[in-house]
Amino acid sequence: MTDTTDQQPTIPPAALESDTSPAENAEKDTPQLTDEQRAEIHQHNALVRAWDKALTDMRQRSYEGKLTTPARWKRLAIAPQEMDAAAFEAGLMDYIESNPHADDSPAIGHMEAPKPLDVLLEGQDVDEDTPLPNPDVSDVVLLYGKKSVYLYSKPLLSSSFAHALFITTENDDFSTFIDVVRTESRVYPRPVSILDFMNPPYLWSIEKTRSLFESIGDEEAFADIHSCKTSLDETFFYSTRFLSDAQGKALAEFYGVEKGRNP
Repeated sequence: MTDTTDQQPTIPPAALESDTSPAENAEKDTPQLTDEQRAEIHQHNALVRAWDKALTDMRQRSYEGKLTTPARWKRLAIAPQEMDAAAFEAGLMDYIESNPHADDSPAIGHMEAPKPLDVLLEGQDVDEDTPLPNPDVSDVVLLYGKKSVYLYSKPLLSSSFAHALFITTENDDFSTFIDVVRTESRVYPRPVSILDFMNPPYLWSIEKTRSLFESIGDEEAFADIHSCKTSLDETFFYSTRFLSDAQGKALAEFYGVEKGRNP
C-alpha cells in the first residue's frame, strides 16, 4: 500500500506562473458589452433619470397642493437631449398607464410616496454601464379631463382636494358634472340630487343641470351616467360603474325622501 501522507495536490505550472488574481480572472469571464449594448444602457439610464425628475417634481407639487399636467415637462426641459419633448411626454404617460398605478379613491391606511432615484441609490457605487431600475409609479393618480390629463401622488394629496382642483382647472361644466356623479357614486356611495348642483361651487339652475345630462346622448364613454326620480319627483344622478340601477333608485329614495322624514 502506498503512503499518501506526505503527498500534495498537483498544481498545473500555468497556474503557478499566472500573475492575475481570482477577481481579475472573474472579470475576464464576465461577458463584455458591445458598443451598441453600452449605448442602449446609457440611453435607458438617461431616460430613467429624466422620468425620475418629472415624477419627483409631480410629487413635490402634490405636497404643495397642486396638480401636474404633462405639458409642464416640456416647460421644464426635462427630456433627454436626444429626445423630442412630445415623445418624452407620450412615453412617460404610456409607462404610467401600462404599469400599476393608483386610482382616485380616497387613500386608506398609511401610504408613502416612492423616494427619488438619487435617494434610493445613495451610498451605492453606481456603474454607468449598469441599467437603472424603472421608476415606481404605484402612487400616481391620473385624472382625465377634456383639456388635459392631470397627475398627482395619492399619499401626498387628498382625493377630495385633487378633484376640487380638477374641476376648477378644467372649468368645464360637462366634465364637472360627470366627475361629481361618478365620485359620489364611488366614494360614499350615493346618487347626486339635481338640487345639489344649485349650491356652491356650481350654482347651476335645474335647467342647466338637466341640459348637461341630456347632452350625454349616445356617448358610449358616459353611458354609465343614469338618472332616476324619487316618489317626490326629485331627480338624482348616479354611475352604474359603482351603483346598480336598483341601488341608485333605492338610495335616491332614501336621501330624497326617507332621510328628510327621519333626520
